[in-house]
Amino acid sequence: MDFLAESNIAGQTLLRLVSRGNALIAELLRLSQNIPPLFLEDIHPPAVKSKTPTNFQKKGYPFILFDFSYLNKSELYEKRIETEPKLQELDQEFRDNHIEILKRFYMLFESIYRYVNDLLMYLEELDKGVFIQLTLEILLLNTDGKQLLSEAIYLYGIMLILLDEKIEGLVRERMLIAYLRYKGQTETPLLDEVCKLCQNTLYVPGQKKPANYPEAFFKRFPIPDTVSHMLLGRLRTDDIYNQASAYPLPEHRSTALSTQAVMLYVILYFSPDILNNEQATMREIVDKFFPDNWIISIYLGITVDLSIAWSQYPAARSALLNSLQLSSIQNLTTKHLKLMDQNIKDLDQILTEGNFTLDFILESSPKLMAVARSLNVNIRWILLHCTTTVKKIKDIILKDLDNITLLTLIMKTAQFEFELKAKYKELLDTKEDRWNTCKKEGSERMKELSEFFSGEKALTRIKKNESLCKWFAEIGDKINQLDFYDSTAAGRKIQQLMQALEEVEQFHEIETNLQIKQFLEDTRQYLNQMIRIVNIKEQFLGILSLISDMSYGWEKIQDFIPLMQEKIKVDPKCVLMLRSTFLKLSSIMELPLVRINQAQSRDLYSVSAFYSTELVSYVRKVLSIIPRSMFLILNEIIELQTNKLQEFPTKVEKDKIADYFQLDNRYFLARATHAISVFTEGILAMEKTLVGVIEVDPKKLLEDGIRKELVLQISNAIDKAMVFPSQSVPEFFKRLNQLAAQLDGFRRSFQYIQDYVNIYGLKIWQEEFSRIVNYNVEQECNSFLKTKVYDWQSQYQSEAIPIPIFPSPDPECHNFIGRLAKQILLNTDFVNTTYLDQMSGWYNEKGIEVTGIRTFSLLMNAVGVFGVTGLDRLISFKIVKELQDLVATSRLMLTKGLLPILHKLRGELLPTSTIPASSEKTYQTVLGKVSKGLSNIIGPLCRIGQMQLIRRHIAALLNFSSRIDSKQLFHSLEAFNIGLLNDVQAHYLNPDVNPYPEEDLILGDMTAYLEVSGISDPLTKIYISTSPLDQFPLMMFLLILTITPQLQFNKQLSILQTNVPRKKGGFDVTALVVGLITFLKQFHSVHTQTMLAYLGQYIRTYVNTSVPPKAAKQPTDIPAEAHNALLFLEAFTKFNDHFDRKNLDSYLPPYILDHFNHTPNA
Repeated sequence: MDFLAESNIAGQTLLRLVSRGNALIAELLRLSQNIPPLFLEDIHPPAVKSKTPTNFQKKGYPFILFDFSYLNKSELYEKRIETEPKLQELDQEFRDNHIEILKRFYMLFESIYRYVNDLLMYLEELDKGVFIQLTLEILLLNTDGKQLLSEAIYLYGIMLILLDEKIEGLVRERMLIAYLRYKGQTETPLLDEVCKLCQNTLYVPGQKKPANYPEAFFKRFPIPDTVSHMLLGRLRTDDIYNQASAYPLPEHRSTALSTQAVMLYVILYFSPDILNNEQATMREIVDKFFPDNWIISIYLGITVDLSIAWSQYPAARSALLNSLQLSSIQNLTTKHLKLMDQNIKDLDQILTEGNFTLDFILESSPKLMAVARSLNVNIRWILLHCTTTVKKIKDIILKDLDNITLLTLIMKTAQFEFELKAKYKELLDTKEDRWNTCKKEGSERMKELSEFFSGEKALTRIKKNESLCKWFAEIGDKINQLDFYDSTAAGRKIQQLMQALEEVEQFHEIETNLQIKQFLEDTRQYLNQMIRIVNIKEQFLGILSLISDMSYGWEKIQDFIPLMQEKIKVDPKCVLMLRSTFLKLSSIMELPLVRINQAQSRDLYSVSAFYSTELVSYVRKVLSIIPRSMFLILNEIIELQTNKLQEFPTKVEKDKIADYFQLDNRYFLARATHAISVFTEGILAMEKTLVGVIEVDPKKLLEDGIRKELVLQISNAIDKAMVFPSQSVPEFFKRLNQLAAQLDGFRRSFQYIQDYVNIYGLKIWQEEFSRIVNYNVEQECNSFLKTKVYDWQSQYQSEAIPIPIFPSPDPECHNFIGRLAKQILLNTDFVNTTYLDQMSGWYNEKGIEVTGIRTFSLLMNAVGVFGVTGLDRLISFKIVKELQDLVATSRLMLTKGLLPILHKLRGELLPTSTIPASSEKTYQTVLGKVSKGLSNIIGPLCRIGQMQLIRRHIAALLNFSSRIDSKQLFHSLEAFNIGLLNDVQAHYLNPDVNPYPEEDLILGDMTAYLEVSGISDPLTKIYISTSPLDQFPLMMFLLILTITPQLQFNKQLSILQTNVPRKKGGFDVTALVVGLITFLKQFHSVHTQTMLAYLGQYIRTYVNTSVPPKAAKQPTDIPAEAHNALLFLEAFTKFNDHFDRKNLDSYLPPYILDHFNHTPNA
């Protein structure tokens, strides 16, 4: 029975195990690129301990991230967290942000353990005879069996090596303990085994290995000695992959056995005794596998230098001495460097246009295969051995090695293989047609010769020769009878026919006739061509793919990116040759996917996608030089268009036309434009290419590269401009003007070149500018969120087109949008400025406008609609944070003694429709107790009001802009909004008849559009949801009473302001009023009504005490206390659209409002 047959349980189990192993390694490599940065902090303590704590230590992460020492002192560590609220909050935040990624890592570690456990169980069952008629000895005699068993144990070893190389030991321990703490023992039943597997080995990549490493790591879950020794014996003696047929030359043996050599290297760590003591065995291994090489690629380009790796093992070190002799290394280096030059000459000759034809391939396919072998063996040796870190050896190898020549060889080899494969595939596809054509031509010539000797053909002077006539007719029939599908028999017959045609030339009648001889020669050529066509087989492409594998160079080839880019800069059309190089590199996918595909595993797509993404990422890196070079030239165009070229006016005097010619500048502009178009010419000439499972579209690749460079340029410009060292208003305006001019020049130049590079410039500009702003707003808002949005989670961040992150000069802000918001808030600070609603601006004490309509207009010019809406969103988050803190502060004040006072006061004031007894004394007594505490929330309310006023200005700016720039969209949104509100109102009037609009489908989408269009009122927004505060209206009422003694009306400015100097605690009353309205809006409207009822009662009380006796002839003025309260009430209703004079009639008699003047005694 076939070992891999579906009915063979032993074979299928082992195949699925190997498939799992390959998928696990892909997952390990994928996750190793996404380790959360906090787990990597402080894992390597400095040699000299610093007294200054790191940022990691300052924030308290060492108290919540533990290694395995936690397992012995878990109660102590947990108690510390429970007793410190800050650590509790930090721990909860860390859990919310990392639990998903921690789960992914834990599943990886557990899956590796399960793989190891299943492998050991399979070996145990094999030993016990569970699989009928199958033992370890029998399995190792089967080709598929010994391949799969070798791969299974090799993959186990590779997992351990990569685990330590990609995810360091301390990081693994931190992850496992964090997952245990957050999930508990019940959800991690295999934790003990996983911890044993993943425990820190003390190995640090790039540093000296610890003693007994990695064999001690491999012994944690050891492979049985019998299995490892028998398998090593089979690997030493057999060519288990039958590679010798692909590399028949003896000097290529080490390359042919390279896959086996890597397996031997890894599996030997399961039997370290061989490495240490068995000199004869190690000598045999080195003589067979490492006679002319000592650096191997163990997995996808991860190289190992055996001169270093085996230096601690006596037997292995001794066996390797011959290979490491400097004279031997010098000879090998000289040989391969000479071969490299010769190979390039051979390739130039083969690839010369007109030489590399289908007929040439038919004639020379064995020679071409030999050339391919020589090329790949040469590249492999040089590419691997130039990675050595041993100085003496490195000096020998790199002394005469030219990396540019090596890259040229790689590129030309890739081009040669690409064309050879393409043409050979064409030959395979047209094989039968070519055969039939040659057969037809040969038989027709025989038929013509038969007719020629029949004597019946006109204009021929040849005598009739019946025997020759009959003979040629028979040959023609035999040629016609040749069967394409029976190639073996056909080949023998063709040889006989060709020999017969050679012999017939000896006849006198034929020998003397050149025309007949030519016919015979043509027929022999057709028959010869048919033999060659018969030899065209799929096997050729299989061997070529095997030979052209370049997965060993995946890591090293990364170093060639600058050289590739330099080649593109010199000759942009060399991108066409690079295309074949990228396809050659796609061989990294073949090894992992073979077994996954055989097992028909569901992991096939995810593993393919991972390796394909890595390849495409490499292609992007190489080709990024094209947009980078474009943008260097674009900077010249920006300079020309912004500062040198004058706009041609619509009307100009005839004698001044010459002044606008600017021929030199226009010549430079044309030259720069041509240079940009040349750069894009090469990449646009590339065809669409399937790299793995991802199709690479060159046009899309170019566009992505342009987007990437555009994002970098815009981000850099904004980041540099949005820095305000002096924090002064003039500097703020200057910076905005500079940014507006810079981005405008950039945008105009970008639109100018769009047609020359075949892209939609304005569309790309808007999409990327929007993404930059939204990403920076998202990251700035992270400081207000418990569950952070990390880069890998962000919908705005992209691996292909990343948004750069710059260090912020301001520690309070993460990026430019935070600094911009901070500067605007500083310019409109409620302590130093006053908001004048009539002038729509903020003014300082000298009466100078510091922020107003002009400021926001300038802001729009500088950062556009996206920047303004992003700023608005950030300010919204700041308002939410202030409101949350304010609610928490208010709740704390109530619990710390304020609530009993309010309950008592409420009992004395109710009902609010009456005037309480001893009211003035009651008010004064309560205010004496609470005013100091309540004054602490004036600042937060003012900040909220200040930000709300800024948001109101932004809404007005967006409203105006959308009316002008998007008139139809604006009016459509406005009409739709009105209709939607009418539907909502109709629903509440009659729910049975009128359904509520579908919230998920309409309201959410509409809100985003309305916000951007400015069709919204920030003062009516509900920012937070919170449970009610007991006696909240009474608390806000007392806050107003605390403020009113400080109020006065400025008749000149027609505003309410404080009579306290700003330096001594004064503030902008308008900001306070708006802040109070916003705060009240977060609670039910009944709270606002109750507060106004208390305020109305207060005013009526003081007015009542000032009523003159009946004998008096003139009424007295409204008392100061009531007057100030009325001033505040007027300001409150002015900014609150839901309250007007009619609403106030419910709380105050109309005659009080009629009698009220803004200034006392007026």
